[in-house]
Amino acid sequence: MAQSGIYFFIGTEAELIKLFPVMLQLQAQQVPYHIIASGQNDIVKSTILRAPNGGHVDLELSKESDIKKSAAGLMQWFAATWRKGKKAIPAHFGRDALRGATMVVHGDTVSTVMGAYLARRFGMRVAHVEAGLRSHNWLNPFPEEIDRVLTSRCVRLHFAPGQEATANLSKAKGLVVNTTYNTIADSLAYSRTIPCKDPVIAKLQGAPYFVFVMHRQENLANKTLVRDMLSRALQQAESMHCVMILHKPTEVTLQEMGLLETVQQTPHVTALPRVEYFDFMKLLEGAAFVITDGGSNQEELSYMGKPCLILRTHTERSDGLGQNVVMYRESMQVVDDFIAHYPDYRRPPIVPAQSPAQMIATALVKS
Repeated sequence: MAQSGIYFFIGTEAELIKLFPVMLQLQAQQVPYHIIASGQNDIVKSTILRAPNGGHVDLELSKESDIKKSAAGLMQWFAATWRKGKKAIPAHFGRDALRGATMVVHGDTVSTVMGAYLARRFGMRVAHVEAGLRSHNWLNPFPEEIDRVLTSRCVRLHFAPGQEATANLSKAKGLVVNTTYNTIADSLAYSRTIPCKDPVIAKLQGAPYFVFVMHRQENLANKTLVRDMLSRALQQAESMHCVMILHKPTEVTLQEMGLLETVQQTPHVTALPRVEYFDFMKLLEGAAFVITDGGSNQEELSYMGKPCLILRTHTERSDGLGQNVVMYRESMQVVDDFIAHYPDYRRPPIVPAQSPAQMIATALVKS
C-alpha cells in the first residue's frame, strides 16, 4: 500500500550525497517528498541539493554554526535539536500528515538516530538507507557502529547494500530489501555527467598523481601516525605528485604539530581544502591510487576499481576488501607494501545492473 507521504531527515552532506539519487528517482516517478535538515552540516548551501530540487529544504532545525567543535558540543547540539524537532516538525507539517507517513534516514550519524527516533515518536514508518552495515565492534568505528544499532531498532523498512548487510539484519523487524549495491554508485554515475568546476582539479587531469586524505579524529589524535603517514606521502611526492585534502580538523592538527607550512611549501604537493563532491569524484577517478580514512571513499573507490589504502583498523564496509582496497590495520609495513605495489590492486570498474536508488524509490512508493 502506498504511504501517505515521504520525508527525508538529513544531517550531513555525506548523507545527502547518498540520498539525492533516491530523490531524483522519486521526481522521475512524480512522487512528492519533503526534506528536513537537522543542521549537523549546512546542506541548504550544498550544490548537491540543487540537483534534485533546486536546493529547497522544507524545515531546518538548526545551523551548523550552532555546534561547538567537540564531542560535548555535539551532544549539547543533539539535545537542543531533538527538543526543537519534537515541536517544530509536527507544527510545520501537521501531526495528521506525519502519522503513517515514511521518514527516510541514512547511514550512521547522530542525525540518523535523531531522525529515526523522532519519526517513531510521530507514528511514522522509518526507512533506513544503507542499513545493516556492521563492524561488530561497538567502539570502532565510534560512534557510527552504535548509531547504526540504535537506528535499526525502530526501522521497519531496511535497505541493505549487499548480501552481508542483509544477513546482518536477519533478526530485524520489518521488511529488508537487498539493493545489492550502495546508492553511492548512482551518485558516482551522476557526478560523471557534471563538468569539473575547480580549475586546480581540471588542470591535474591527465597527469599522474595520488590523493591523500586523513581527517578522522582517532587518526589525527595519533600524532605518531600523522607524522609517519605524512612522511610517506611527502616521500612518494618526490616521484609522483600528491594531492592532499586538508579538512579543517586536519589543517588544525598539522598547524599544532608545526607541519602545515611543510605541506604547503613542499614541491609536487597540492594542498586543497575540502572539495565539492562532484569535483572530488573527478579527482579520485583521475588518481593513480588513494590513501584515505573515509568510509564513503572506500565505497566510491571500490566502484571505480581504484587502488585504495584505507587507514582504519576496523570497517563496517566490505566494499573492495581483498580486491582494490587494503586496510592498514596499524601496520606501516602494509602501508609501504601498498605504495610499492599499488598497480597490483587495480580492478575493472563496477557498473550495477540495476540502480539501487531506483529500487529504493520504488519500494518507498509501493511497500
